[in-house]
Amino acid sequence: MVEEDNSLAQLQKTLDADPTNPSNHYNLGLFLWKKGEAAEGEDAKRLNEKAAESFLASAKLNPNYADAFRSLGHFYEQVAGNRQRAAKCYQRAVTLNPDDAEAGEGLCNLLDKEGKEILEISSCKEASDKSPRAFWAFRRLGFLQVHQRKWSEAVPSLQHAIRGYPSCADLWEALGLAYQQLGMFMASVKSYGRAIELDKLRIFALIESGNVQLLVGAFRKGVEQFRLALQLVPEDLSAKFGLASGLLSWARECTSSGAFKWAATLLEEASEVAKSCTCLAGNLYCMWKLHGDIQIAYAKCLPWGEDYIVEKLNVEEFRTSILKWKHARVSAAYGAKRAYQRALHLSPWQSNIYTDISLCRDLICSLEDTSKPDPAVWQLQEKMALGGLILEPSNKDYWVILGCVSSNYALKQHSLVRALQIDVSLAEAWAYLGKMYWELNEKLLARQALDRARSIEPSLAVPWAGMSVDNQAGASSVEDSFESCLRAALILPIAEFQVGLGALATRSGQLLSPQMLGAIRQAVQRAPNYAESHNIEGLVCEARCDYISAVAAYRRARFTLTMASHFDSDVLRSRLADVSVNLVRSLCKAGLGSDAAQECEDLNREGLLGTDELQIYAVALWKEGRYKEALSVARTLAGKVSSMEQASAAAAAALVCKLVYSISGKDASATVIQRIPPQLLDSTQMRFIASALNALQPAKKLELNFPLVVWPYQFSSEIHSIAALEKMTGIELNYHMRIDSAVKHLQRALHMFPNSSLIRNHIGSLLLSSGDWIAPNKAIKCTALLHNESVRKALKSPHQIRGASIVACYASSCAIHKFVFPIMQASF
Repeated sequence: MVEEDNSLAQLQKTLDADPTNPSNHYNLGLFLWKKGEAAEGEDAKRLNEKAAESFLASAKLNPNYADAFRSLGHFYEQVAGNRQRAAKCYQRAVTLNPDDAEAGEGLCNLLDKEGKEILEISSCKEASDKSPRAFWAFRRLGFLQVHQRKWSEAVPSLQHAIRGYPSCADLWEALGLAYQQLGMFMASVKSYGRAIELDKLRIFALIESGNVQLLVGAFRKGVEQFRLALQLVPEDLSAKFGLASGLLSWARECTSSGAFKWAATLLEEASEVAKSCTCLAGNLYCMWKLHGDIQIAYAKCLPWGEDYIVEKLNVEEFRTSILKWKHARVSAAYGAKRAYQRALHLSPWQSNIYTDISLCRDLICSLEDTSKPDPAVWQLQEKMALGGLILEPSNKDYWVILGCVSSNYALKQHSLVRALQIDVSLAEAWAYLGKMYWELNEKLLARQALDRARSIEPSLAVPWAGMSVDNQAGASSVEDSFESCLRAALILPIAEFQVGLGALATRSGQLLSPQMLGAIRQAVQRAPNYAESHNIEGLVCEARCDYISAVAAYRRARFTLTMASHFDSDVLRSRLADVSVNLVRSLCKAGLGSDAAQECEDLNREGLLGTDELQIYAVALWKEGRYKEALSVARTLAGKVSSMEQASAAAAAALVCKLVYSISGKDASATVIQRIPPQLLDSTQMRFIASALNALQPAKKLELNFPLVVWPYQFSSEIHSIAALEKMTGIELNYHMRIDSAVKHLQRALHMFPNSSLIRNHIGSLLLSSGDWIAPNKAIKCTALLHNESVRKALKSPHQIRGASIVACYASSCAIHKFVFPIMQASF
């Protein structure tokens, strides 16, 4: 208190010494003003009034003293309550000193309270034009331009203001919003991120940053932003809505990439968040629509549990898992329908809700496997699609939806044609029109429509799938059909396309294609109730030599067929027989001969043991050492050869000969060959068998009347190898001469087929048997493996030949006698 009195006395003494100095009056007034702020009641008012008198005296002595006018503005605003005079004082202070942020903010606050927005903008622009360091003016102007949605003008104002206030989170947040509205999303994310760094509690920046991340497709980052916002305000509706939307978009991205399990997990979380949104704002239709979208996405992407893809699985467990999976999908679809109905109740003028209900109802019908409806009766999905068209009759997408959900071909055609009348370049309408024409067997119209759709939008899946079917029906190769179907499955990975791709891969020999395994695994997850998906998975696993997995897949396929109720009895028996053939074949390849034989016996009791099953049955019995039973089955198979097709009969006859040779020897096999009908001896397999028998018993050659034919290129190396074997087993020459004769024959063949690994390996094995000291070196050079050349089995594998050559070289070098020189004593 004593110090304040001394300071007041000193200021008064200075003023008395020089009363014409405006600074002395201002300093005294400023001291009294601060003292009045600390005081209360009448003392504060008295001190403020004395301070105002000093400010006024200072302003009169120097009309260009900006600080005095600013302080007078504070007095008139805070003490006197005279806003008009306060505004005039602030305006005078800003005019004299545009960099005075305190006066500028005071003026703008007064104008804002009085609603004089235009005058406020004018004052800020005037100050910013006078001084580039009037950062307060740029900041205030930027905020006002953001408020007026003048985004392009707000950006430079806010950028300039940030130079003066780099740590102001409000400026960074406003700049991020301006960038967002201008479509500059990356700059917007950076600005929002800077605002969050400066102030961790920026809810608006977190939410808008999440929205921008969703717009640019960074769904994971967007979800993280919304989760951070919910940690600060757990019941924030905007954050919950954004989180549910982000999870839905993220799940759709996972679905398109084949991560169905992950997508289902995300959708389960999204469903819980959307449900809480409906509890907070149940009267907003957008909340219910979002909940319906999440449920419908869950019903479409929910995969069959991977826990059930095991080797040991009985029928009841499999049936329970399928029913549980179907029930979960149907429940989600009905949940989506209820959510859409609630949204429609809240906003019956929203046309898109009608189409959502239509598509949802169509999905429910497909999941429940309902019978085909009467085309003459309007279905619910058709009525709802028509409801959307009543509100928006010129919406082309709604016409396409009506065409897709309708079961009446006349209405379907009318809807799709109407969509094309609105937009002739609508690829979806052309695609579905082509699909409809194909179902009606109008191949020419279907081909034209699909070609038009593909030329308009090459990234549409349906035209490529239609092209695949068209190639199968036309003159194009199976490989072209496979490529077209592969493109369709990559664009739209649905089970129907993937199963079709597997069927084409089986026909074209593309089961080992790298895309096939992933595609068919996805098909099994998406459509475990399709026997075809399990059967093709078994074929793919069998082609990859994974016989245990193939057996499990074939068993699941058979379980699925036993559950089917929409098949005719004859069709069902035929499909069961096909799957059973695959199953017993895989059991044999897996070394489970007893299981394969048991399966064949079960098929025999059911009357499903055909010729294919008989062949595998015989092989299974032979592998198990049950030779008498194998010969009995072989005789039964031989008796059915005459009633089989030419190719199948030749294969069956060849198998019978091989079994007889393995069990009874060469003579019995030769006897069987002589009894085979002449028309079957012309097959490649029978020629190989006869040539091999002649090579193994040169003294008893089969006298068979083979017609003269030119061997195909892919079989020529095998024929030359058998010819060399025949020269080896000859009786006219000694051992070394027979080997030399066989090697020369193979050398001549090697000139014709230099890339044949079979001939090279055979030459190498014969050279090692010759006993020549230089043979190991020749064998290594001859058996050098070629790149991109598959190794076929000969007498020895190339690795065995090279290893034996190395050992022979070492042995021959060790056999050389070493000279021993006596050690001489050094004499000096």
